[in-house]
Amino acid sequence: MLTLGLVLGVVLLLGAAVVAWIAAEDGRTSRAEAQAEQDAAEKRVRDLSGELLTLSQEIATGLSEGHTARLRAWLEQEPLALYRKADDPERIDVEAIMSTLVAEVRRFGREENERIAILREEMERHTQARIDAAMAAQRTAAATRADDAARARARTLTLRFGLLLVGMAVILTVTLLVLVVRPVRRLRGVVNRIADGDLATPVPLRQGGAEELRTLAQDIERMRDQIAGATEGLEAEVARKTADLETTLAERTQALDELSATRDRLVQSAKMAGLGTLAGGVAHEFNNLLGGILGCVEGARADSSDPSVIEDLDVAHKTAQRAAVLVQALLDVAKPGARALVPVKLDEVVADVLRTAEPTYGRRRIQVRREQAGEPVVLGDEGQLHQVVLNLVTNALLAVDDDEAIVIATRVDGRHGVVEVRDVGSGVAAETRDRIFEPFFTGREDGTGLGLFVSYGIVERHGGRITVDDAPEGGARFTVAIPLAEPAR
Repeated sequence: MLTLGLVLGVVLLLGAAVVAWIAAEDGRTSRAEAQAEQDAAEKRVRDLSGELLTLSQEIATGLSEGHTARLRAWLEQEPLALYRKADDPERIDVEAIMSTLVAEVRRFGREENERIAILREEMERHTQARIDAAMAAQRTAAATRADDAARARARTLTLRFGLLLVGMAVILTVTLLVLVVRPVRRLRGVVNRIADGDLATPVPLRQGGAEELRTLAQDIERMRDQIAGATEGLEAEVARKTADLETTLAERTQALDELSATRDRLVQSAKMAGLGTLAGGVAHEFNNLLGGILGCVEGARADSSDPSVIEDLDVAHKTAQRAAVLVQALLDVAKPGARALVPVKLDEVVADVLRTAEPTYGRRRIQVRREQAGEPVVLGDEGQLHQVVLNLVTNALLAVDDDEAIVIATRVDGRHGVVEVRDVGSGVAAETRDRIFEPFFTGREDGTGLGLFVSYGIVERHGGRITVDDAPEGGARFTVAIPLAEPAR
């Protein structure tokens, strides 16, 4: 308020100075107009006096010339014979002429006086008319000049007051811009930053300027401090609540995932157990039949001496033995025996499997790439794990063409050791993934459908899991996860 009061005081002082200047200018203008009016009146009087003097001179000259001309005309026209002496006709009577001349002069004088009186009256009337006309013209000119002067003063006053108002407006605008608008604009920018979330930048508290703006800036700074304090507390609380919520959500999600996976495994295990029981019963009956067949084949081979018959019996014996091996595998899934689980290095199992399969992939020029991350050591049966990995590698080799590649990766994933086998073949269709671990389900014409079934049972007995999905290379990816023998280091 003090600043605005000072500004208004300065503006009023300037206004008063400009008004005084305008009044002084108007006084000078009025005096100049009065002097000009007086000079014009004096000029008209002088002109009128000169005209009257000239007219008087012309009249006097005319009268004198007229009087002389009349005397000359009288003398020229008056016959001298009338003025001869009676006693001497040859001589002129001068006294008679002089007497007559005096009488004529007197008569001419009276006539001239009458004419002068008439001229005087006419001159008086003419002079009065001229004076009246001059006075009327003077009044008209004075009125016209007064109107023109009034209009000129009005225009001058309007212009000067306009300039005064413009100057006051400019001064007031500049003052408000410097003392109010710019500080308010800066404070608005600060408020916008605070509204946008920038609570770290303090409000600049400038010295000088309007007291109200300084007070407003201090109030905004206190508001920023309060909001910053409240926001920090709120952000900390929100961060804590968010962390708790994320932890709870993650735990619940993990629990749901584990529950879903456990349910799927239980369903699959129940289904596989039922199938395994059925397969075990069938395998038991087939085992008894194969025992009799093998006994008969061995007896017939011992009694026969025909080489062709012996060759046929050897083929039948080998086929029966292969069937016996398959039946034993089914029996192992249906009725697993109690085997001791010991720490097993998955990298050594994979190396042993690759040595076993080397003739096959070497002959077909198939590239086998190894990927290792850590040294997973799991708790299991080395022979059964060897069978699982060998089944997966065999299936991968059968899924690719010559000169292609497969990938075998081992790693530690949390509390599990993982073996991953990937190929670039045609992959496993989504609709067949739920049945791929069932017995006798196969996608190959020469397959038995028991390899993955047996592998699934072995992995389940080890407390692990086996899954199949799409490989990054475009084929199938089989993943086996077995619990570690000890926590990963």
